[in-house]
Amino acid sequence: MTIQDFITAAKKDVRAYLDRCGDADVMIEEKDIVKANDTIMHGFILRRKGSLAGANIYLDDFFERHEAGETMDALMREIEYRCRYALECPLPPIEVLDDLSLENIRTRLTLRLLDVRRNMSYMAERPYIDAGNGLAMAVDINCDKSITSEWKVAVTEDVLESIGCSREELLTAAMENTIMLEPPLLMDLPEYLTTGIADNFLDTSSAHNGSYTGPFILTNTSQVKGAAVLFYPGIMERISDLFRGGYYVLPISIHEMLIVPDLSCPDVLQLQSMLLQGNREIVDEEDVLSDKVFHYSPSEQQLSIAVPEAA
Repeated sequence: MTIQDFITAAKKDVRAYLDRCGDADVMIEEKDIVKANDTIMHGFILRRKGSLAGANIYLDDFFERHEAGETMDALMREIEYRCRYALECPLPPIEVLDDLSLENIRTRLTLRLLDVRRNMSYMAERPYIDAGNGLAMAVDINCDKSITSEWKVAVTEDVLESIGCSREELLTAAMENTIMLEPPLLMDLPEYLTTGIADNFLDTSSAHNGSYTGPFILTNTSQVKGAAVLFYPGIMERISDLFRGGYYVLPISIHEMLIVPDLSCPDVLQLQSMLLQGNREIVDEEDVLSDKVFHYSPSEQQLSIAVPEAA
């Protein structure tokens, strides 16, 4: 049985289940959904007739469990439950879609940081701003004005046309709103892991400059999609001022960066190995940002790739 055979069987079962429950108005559309890092999720979308909102039902995990030996009957009962739960969840505040003017959506815009090469399919129809070193900023419209929202509208070229502004105007508005919603947070990682207290070093007095070797976690206050904080205006320079020198940047996920000051004399090849191991063994595929270690040079005021790729 292929994944497509499994989806077809699940769709037939769910259709019969919904009809028995009196939900004949629910439409089921098979859909392969490209997510971050070009991860393709298979399943279908449930949508009531006349509604713009739909629930994505992913079936990859169920198919893997079937391949591992679980029965179709037990899996279908679980899929039915997932569909019922999705249909009973409150709908998102999609009235934002009625007016996509920049002024109407300005306070709903947020940025996420992505690796261009890992997201070629995902970003194919999305405008983005080049952040350098193979990274890019993409924009989401959050239905409930929160970067942690589960309900988002990804800004595609068609959506940008509806908004009626340039990429630069969109990025500026998204940056301003993201900074307001999610201020930057820089915390000493060893201390945080030991005490659970996250002091923000970006708020410390100049008396502490250069007295800490880290490593440090750079993220935002919600610690969701916080890797973009590195590209907030002036952040790279502020970190350099705090530690009186340059530093290495490890993009350990889309949610945070690991900052290692030069004064701690790190082994850059060891940092590279640590990043690769984490991306392969610890971080969820959708949350992987990049395999590249970066370095910020205060003399050049520039972020660059620390370990050149092999030819």
